[in-house]
Amino acid sequence: MSNESAGREAAEEFRLEFNLGAEPIVNMARLIERTMGIGVAYVDAPAPGHGMTMRLGDRYMMAVGCTVHPMRLRSTLAHELGHLRLSNVDRYLDHGDWGERTPEEIQADAFARHLLVPLDAADAAKAAANSAAATLALLSDLVQRYMASPGMVAIQLREIGAIDQDAYREWNSMTSGSLASQFGWRAEYQALVDQARTPRAPQELLARATYAYRWDLITPAAIARLEGERDPRIVAARLEAEGIRPMKTDDVAPARPTDASGGLTAEELALLTGGAD
Repeated sequence: MSNESAGREAAEEFRLEFNLGAEPIVNMARLIERTMGIGVAYVDAPAPGHGMTMRLGDRYMMAVGCTVHPMRLRSTLAHELGHLRLSNVDRYLDHGDWGERTPEEIQADAFARHLLVPLDAADAAKAAANSAAATLALLSDLVQRYMASPGMVAIQLREIGAIDQDAYREWNSMTSGSLASQFGWRAEYQALVDQARTPRAPQELLARATYAYRWDLITPAAIARLEGERDPRIVAARLEAEGIRPMKTDDVAPARPTDASGGLTAEELALLTGGAD
């Protein structure tokens, strides 16, 4: 089986397993967290848009660098998910060439493309367009709906025979932002940009940290660290405005958090409180 076929088959199996059909994946990070049970973080990093899946024993965490290119971020998350599904998360942090096009990388790229833009979706969109030839409007519609780059969508359109190699080369050079401006969905695209460039903590971890804060087990500095906010006072003020504050001894409260009820583990608590002030 070719690397392309392996990636496509794994993506199709994933969509089938989780009843995704050929619909767009609205929130890639949450999909990974819900289906794989691992945390996803957006972090300020020297390499925007690049991602990494880290493993410690049997626990995983996925991180991607914040970027102003939201389709790139989604593609990176899908690529990392591909490594997990294809069982090839096996590089070490000191691996020499992260840009190396190994079979595993090619498979993960194919997985990401077929996961984000299924061929059935491209085929259905082409059929619904009622046009003999694929147009820029079709490209824009697929980029907007499936939140994938023009280059990725163009590959899928080429795969189903909707465009030729010349059209692919032309469309591959386009940007999502230019299509958004040309076809009237710039505000929607800007919202995606804002989301992609904002740090994000793994949702379940942040929820448990907030719960621990209510029990006065951690300080706003710990939550600020998770959220990528440099000033803990901003976090403290926001939590106060939202009615989330450390409970006093006479407050009526739910049971004190424990591991069994989804509270912070000892390791997580140590990580959050270490150096916090």
